[in-house]
Amino acid sequence: MRLPTLIKAPLALQALVFAMLTAAPARAEEPSAGITDDTVKIGISGPLTGPVAALGAIADGVRTRTDPINVAGGVRMADGKTRKIELLVEDDGLDPQRTLTNVRKLVEREEVLAVVATAGTPNNQAIGRYINQRGIPNLFMYSGVHELAGPEWEIGFVPSFTTEAATFAKYLLDNKRQAKVALLYLNTETGQTFQAALESAISDSGVTIVAAQPVTSADPTVETQLSTLKASGADTLVVITGPRQGAEAVRFATESGWKPTTLISNIAASIASLKPAGLENAKGVITSQFLKQVNASMPGDDVGVKRYLADHAAAQSKFSTEDALGQSGYAIGDALVKVLESMKAPTREAMMEAARNLDHAQLDLLLPGITLTTKTGEDVYPIESLQLFQFDGAAYQPMGDVISFEGKTPRH
Repeated sequence: MRLPTLIKAPLALQALVFAMLTAAPARAEEPSAGITDDTVKIGISGPLTGPVAALGAIADGVRTRTDPINVAGGVRMADGKTRKIELLVEDDGLDPQRTLTNVRKLVEREEVLAVVATAGTPNNQAIGRYINQRGIPNLFMYSGVHELAGPEWEIGFVPSFTTEAATFAKYLLDNKRQAKVALLYLNTETGQTFQAALESAISDSGVTIVAAQPVTSADPTVETQLSTLKASGADTLVVITGPRQGAEAVRFATESGWKPTTLISNIAASIASLKPAGLENAKGVITSQFLKQVNASMPGDDVGVKRYLADHAAAQSKFSTEDALGQSGYAIGDALVKVLESMKAPTREAMMEAARNLDHAQLDLLLPGITLTTKTGEDVYPIESLQLFQFDGAAYQPMGDVISFEGKTPRH
């Protein structure tokens, strides 16, 4: 900084002006609300109760990762201080208005530094304007729609639904070129984004969508929609719904005698999610994954899986070790730690700077070959790769190699 010449000013005045000018950078580095020398407060709003309470495993997964870190002393951050992570969790039942109410409470009353792992596309849309106006980081949203209402202050985690749709399309184009697809989709931007991306990916090919039926999370059953899809003559069923409805679709497809090739979004395809359908009915189901397959009885030699299982036991987590939703939460907690470790200042701005510039960050539960990479202004998608798996009645088996869309995720 170039300082003005103070030749004729008294020495005391010179000293005062100099102090005022040089103090400005220090003020810029003052800690944001929610962070002290010892702790950092992080808020979570998620569906702990209600028809989609299974998604509550995401919040519990974040806690599963952070609790053992706190027991060990906390996170060593880039400013040289070690801080414990204080999680504050609020139940929203996946109601967008309750999500907004919760986030306002977390920010204004609890004074959290950031919110993390907000589940649901409509829920993240509901808080987008608020977090953007207040400058609150909304980190690692559990939504595959990344372009929401507060782009300067939010970042997703799971691969974009456009990436998953392109992955499913690649499978059909490579293995079932004349597939007649029936689509069961959430009637939100989640399902609509997936549908548009799938249609784009199969355009000008022999794969066609012959029927599509929307559902909502409040629907008590989806049998009517599935009956309509079956009557269409489709030989392939693609499901982009929540866990309960995904399980219903699997059971219906088998027990009704339809038996189409079934592809289910990873949000509904964990073994824990499929159990209500009867695992024998789920045999042959295909899904995409970015997380390792965890078998607690046979953990193997994978260091990351072993740490996850140890953390799960230590935190006395409520979700099954095989629950992909809980695993996703654990991975989000892991990603949060990476961001905290690389923050150069105790501010919300520094947190977003770190989250927007992840350089092939490795997480314990990510599949080999999949890392977190972002770049300010260019790449908003931390994960842009997926691998297809098929359920054999007991476990998921890999189908081919990781399919990468790094730097070329289809835009919404």
